[in-house]
Amino acid sequence: MYRILHFSGGVHKFDLLAEHVDDVGGLLFQENHLHISRGNYFLSEEIQVIFMVPPNEVSSIKGLAREIKGEIQEIEVEEPLKRNLHYLMDVHNVLCKNGRWMSLENILKSSESSQENMLESETDIIISAELEELQECIELMLSLELVEKREIKGKLEYQSKI
Repeated sequence: MYRILHFSGGVHKFDLLAEHVDDVGGLLFQENHLHISRGNYFLSEEIQVIFMVPPNEVSSIKGLAREIKGEIQEIEVEEPLKRNLHYLMDVHNVLCKNGRWMSLENILKSSESSQENMLESETDIIISAELEELQECIELMLSLELVEKREIKGKLEYQSKI
């Protein structure tokens, strides 16, 4: 399972950390910039980012964060949110690996978590519930600008922006 991390530090060389997170299969969720000024004089800028990375990459992320004078903290979240974030990451990985526009049905067929559920039962009710859950996940990803959508011949398709 992926680990959720919070980075806090300066913006200098932050792009190295962001690129490393992307290279190891992680995903940045939220990025906030804090500008500190006194009057008209700019004093400093800090960045705070929340991202997910594979568990075997946490130590490399922490090491790189120290090099760029930042701090990393692991975030513990409640189980329902953690499950939703992992599902989001699974869908993101499917879209990135595919590299093409995909319908909800094709995303669902390719998703690891849905394949596990399909083994349990293949009833229309379960498939419909999974499509609804996937639709909610995709809507969240659209709001975070992680995916883009298009409509062709009345059918919606999605593709990763990253």
